[in-house]
Amino acid sequence: MKALGLIVEYNPFHNGHLHHLTQSRALAQGDIVIAVMSGQFTQRGEPAVVDKWRRAQMALDMGVDLVVELPYAYAAQQAEIFARGAVSILTHLKAEFLIFGSEIGDISKLWELEALTSEKSFQEDVKIYLNRGYSLPRAQAAALQQKGHLGEMSQKPNNTLGLHYLRAIRKQMSPLTPLTIPRLYSDYSETSPRHGHITSATAIRCLLGQNLPVEAYLPNPVQKRLFQMGTVPNWEPYFACLRQKILTLGPAGLKTIHDMKEGLEHRFYQGAMAAESFEGLLENVKSKRYTRTRLQRICAHILTHTTAEFIQGLDLGRPVPYVRLLGMSPAGRSYLKHIKKQVAVPIYSKFSTDCPMLAHEQKVTAAYGAAYPQDIWTKLNKDEYARFPIIKE
Repeated sequence: MKALGLIVEYNPFHNGHLHHLTQSRALAQGDIVIAVMSGQFTQRGEPAVVDKWRRAQMALDMGVDLVVELPYAYAAQQAEIFARGAVSILTHLKAEFLIFGSEIGDISKLWELEALTSEKSFQEDVKIYLNRGYSLPRAQAAALQQKGHLGEMSQKPNNTLGLHYLRAIRKQMSPLTPLTIPRLYSDYSETSPRHGHITSATAIRCLLGQNLPVEAYLPNPVQKRLFQMGTVPNWEPYFACLRQKILTLGPAGLKTIHDMKEGLEHRFYQGAMAAESFEGLLENVKSKRYTRTRLQRICAHILTHTTAEFIQGLDLGRPVPYVRLLGMSPAGRSYLKHIKKQVAVPIYSKFSTDCPMLAHEQKVTAAYGAAYPQDIWTKLNKDEYARFPIIKE
């Protein structure tokens, strides 16, 4: 059985994702589609618009065969670590292909850029711009422009992720064959639709935040799942909990949080003292050195109490130490049975405290559920430790 891998967030699953899924299956002529999916928080440091179980069900409804969770320790991180974790899981699961969307739509060009950005001279140029106060994306873009390129990494986020997927494949010596599909119609970061039936997940979340209709951009089976237990389209419902956490930790406690560097703990503490909303907090904390995405990830780490010591102890440079199943189709179940003895790490169909990285997901879900009513919060927390994978018949 030939398996192809996708690295996804499905936040939420929309018509563009369906196009990617359909085209990927056709391109690889695969029997099985494996989706490695972020859990309750995304790579951009945002709470997912709906919980991971509903998003896994959406994926199965639309034709994915195996949905596995990208652990929070990799998911809510910079692109390099995010890609490293996802590629490791697909390698564990014996996928033959990794297929991703990109603005450039040319795998040979992406390999050229990956080689260029891996050169020592490029990394030295990036450090020069970082020392001038540039954020990492701006520094990388400036270094590329210096070498005659047009800033593909900062201007085109899917290209950036693609480069990191290729780098992870190369460094891990993974047998995965990467392929790319051009992104269709919409830009990853667009905040309002420009096409009749395909737009970005960002635009969909913005529409949800304004209580505007989104049905035109979603496959029919997804629509019911999306509104089943309500949605969390942005950070604002978490602000009270986040502010309380910041103020009770204080600067000394904040300093222990993962990625809290260069005195940021003081900016967060003082910012929270003055802020009346999440947007107000970001406005108080931001500077040209820190992207919104990085600050959002730090907020997620504060809310989930993810410390620097905890992340360092996980040694994220090594392969992901387990695979956690969220859902499977009959074909996915058959495939898993076929490869199970070849997989070198535990495959968990239920929560376990045996692995610190997996055990941390209970804190993550407890934090994520804070924006929901009590009955849903209780269900989410129970599902985290008691739920078995979804079986689509």
